[in-house]
Amino acid sequence: MRRRLLIANLLLVVALLLVLEVPLGIIYSRYEHDSLNTALQRDAAALAALSGDIVTHPGEHDADAIARQFSAAPGDLVAIVDRTGKQLTRPSVLTNDREFTAVLRAARGGTAATGEIGGLIYVAVPLGAAGDNHGAVLVARGDEAIDHRVHQFWLFLTAFGAGLLGVSLLVSSRLTRWVVDPLRRLGDQASALGRGELTARAEPGDGPSEVVALAATFNEMADRLDELVTSQRRFVADASHQLRTPLTALRLRLESLDPDDPAAIPTVRDASLDETARLTRIVDGLLSLARAENRRSERESIDVGAVLADRQEAWEPLATENGVRLLVASNGSPPVRALIVPGHLEQILDNLIDNALDASPADGTVTLGAEPNGRAVRIHVTDHGPGMTSDERRRAFDPFWQSPDGNATGSTGLGLAIVEQLARGSQGTVVLEPADGTGLDAVITFAAAD
Repeated sequence: MRRRLLIANLLLVVALLLVLEVPLGIIYSRYEHDSLNTALQRDAAALAALSGDIVTHPGEHDADAIARQFSAAPGDLVAIVDRTGKQLTRPSVLTNDREFTAVLRAARGGTAATGEIGGLIYVAVPLGAAGDNHGAVLVARGDEAIDHRVHQFWLFLTAFGAGLLGVSLLVSSRLTRWVVDPLRRLGDQASALGRGELTARAEPGDGPSEVVALAATFNEMADRLDELVTSQRRFVADASHQLRTPLTALRLRLESLDPDDPAAIPTVRDASLDETARLTRIVDGLLSLARAENRRSERESIDVGAVLADRQEAWEPLATENGVRLLVASNGSPPVRALIVPGHLEQILDNLIDNALDASPADGTVTLGAEPNGRAVRIHVTDHGPGMTSDERRRAFDPFWQSPDGNATGSTGLGLAIVEQLARGSQGTVVLEPADGTGLDAVITFAAAD
């Protein structure tokens, strides 16, 4: 790709140089020859003005002396002839040339002429008014100096074009390296990622902005893929570990069943149903966690206060049954809206309210609230239960982790892991903080909607 870009750029530069330099060289050559022709016409007219007396009084003036005044360089030819065709100036190598004599004859006849004779550019003009011809003059010069200047100009154009081509090659090489090398490295990282190397990442901040954006997108994709693969591996490992215990217990219960002891059947049946219910809870939690990890939807502006009021109404009967007051705090602030994937906040609140009700003692209070915090919105679910230590709060979001009394409440240890995944899916965060007095304050933070 880099070689193709270089070749294409060089061909373009060569084409532009040809389009610009060839006409420029031709124009310069024409300009030099036109300048010579103009100078010859000017000198011929001046010589004709001075030659009138020479022709009419040939013995009184030195024609050669006047002719030498119009010889700009050795090899120039200046000729003055009278009406009879006699050459008054010193003879030259072209004196007996038929073309030379024909030009002077035509000029004596009143016809001015210009052209080339013997490698000399000439201008011939008649002397005297029309119909009263007294002779003719001819001024001729070689174009070697002009050809030399034109040749030098073409060499300059060639050198300039070669220099410009070299500069273009250098710039193009650097430019293509700046563009192509990041793409090649990105392709290598993509190939590595395709081979299963989940740590493959593109180098950021190198190349054009479009390539940098592409590298950032690639890294986001690689991070997401790594996260998905890791979560799936963790899901399989956790599921295998957590399902082994109830399955083993269920197998032992069934193996201990004695068909000859009918009185023991209800006990074994109830214990087996308990283990089956535990298995069901674990499977449901694992499926919820998997859905939370794999779901990626667009965020929308959500009225947080309306969702809090809705979940308070939905959980109020269970809270009343447990003897716990479930309240929505009103701090007098205007309604707040946050950018959240639809449905995420409801599931988060359901898990946190469920945990808070289990942790709250009779006559306790669980408070829901929301407050703006700069460009973010903080949502609180606060209970006044026994709370957790700092180490327990740090580990609470690990899948299958349970507090010391988790088994007593039938917890699977997946609720807070699901909450964290849902919050992350909406580009938010969730932390557990100690509440005033005792208990926990679960704080979920989302970006505020404009």
